[in-house]
Amino acid sequence: MGAIKHLLKLNASNNEIKYTFDFLPPANLEWVDYSGNKIVSIQAAHANPYLKYLYLDNNNISKIDGLGSNKSLRVLSLNGNQIERIENLANLWIEELFLSANQLTNIEGLDMLPALRTVDLSKNNISKLRGLEQIESLKFLNMSLNNVRKVNQLRYIENLPLLTEVDFCVNPLQTVKFYRM
Repeated sequence: MGAIKHLLKLNASNNEIKYTFDFLPPANLEWVDYSGNKIVSIQAAHANPYLKYLYLDNNNISKIDGLGSNKSLRVLSLNGNQIERIENLANLWIEELFLSANQLTNIEGLDMLPALRTVDLSKNNISKLRGLEQIESLKFLNMSLNNVRKVNQLRYIENLPLLTEVDFCVNPLQTVKFYRM
């Protein structure tokens, strides 16, 4: 792969790949899609400092790790994995984070992402919104298909200055009288 030195975009989705970046990546590689493979951990991403978009949907990843030196990363998608904790993302400049259909029960670590604008936490088992209250750059939040029950949980997002779109569809919260107000 190192011979393709001008490669900017790599789509390696829906294969039988077990390891990320098990090749010498081209220096300017910006966009990689490893979705639909058999990857269990994020490895060797540090070898690509200019990576901006990384898609690892529908794999077997259980831990967010190995991205600490990827300061150019703007979009990280880990939908459909087995992640239980949001961790090891401190001080990255991620703008869009997709963690739908994982095994999350708590929101943590997002306050360490200073540029975060979009978060998709749908299809998890989250019942509390604590952990969102400090994300002042947040514009879009998807919490559909979770377990948010109490209206008072909205206090964690009500003062976010840029928040313009939220989705709480298919949460027990919808059955509470006047919750939309």
